[in-house]
Amino acid sequence: MQHATSSRDTKAEIHRAAVHLFSTQGYDKTSLREIAEQVGITKASLYYHYSSKQELLRAIVGTFLDDMFQILKLPETLPWSPENERLVLRAYVDVVVAHRSTGPTLLRDIAAVLAAFGDDLDALIAQSRRFQLWLAGPDPSPADRLRAGAAVETVGAAMSAGADLPVTDDELRLVLLDAAGAVLARRGLPVGE
Repeated sequence: MQHATSSRDTKAEIHRAAVHLFSTQGYDKTSLREIAEQVGITKASLYYHYSSKQELLRAIVGTFLDDMFQILKLPETLPWSPENERLVLRAYVDVVVAHRSTGPTLLRDIAAVLAAFGDDLDALIAQSRRFQLWLAGPDPSPADRLRAGAAVETVGAAMSAGADLPVTDDELRLVLLDAAGAVLARRGLPVGE
């Protein structure tokens, strides 16, 4: 006897519904019942996939954080050069763009994310600092280090501003690379010039 298989990807549907609801009404104000209703499943079915709302948040945001951590480690394997800088910056932007629907969740409910990830975020922040130091280039001045940090933050700020805009991933990627590159292009210049 053959069993019919469903082409439905319930976990992906749960993720999409949760990201939408977390982004629009907040993590704390979203119930698992609302997520289940949006997907068209029972709350019991949702519990089959995720035992709690925090576990669901970890699944959604965790993929982004795992991917970001891998990108932030890239400079450990590459010497700094203009070519490697472009390669690493492009990989960083690619991860941000690939997870563009997760961004509003991170920004809106940072307290929930901190509670769900704790030590993982501490490691990510430390890795991000090393990433920014690498982006600052060889023998960076304090201003160059600030510019490298600003370039990374520019990607995040532009991403949050463009998260809901009707632009393609390719358009978004080009704008983010251009913005970060413009900040880094000032590296080595005295402050105020």
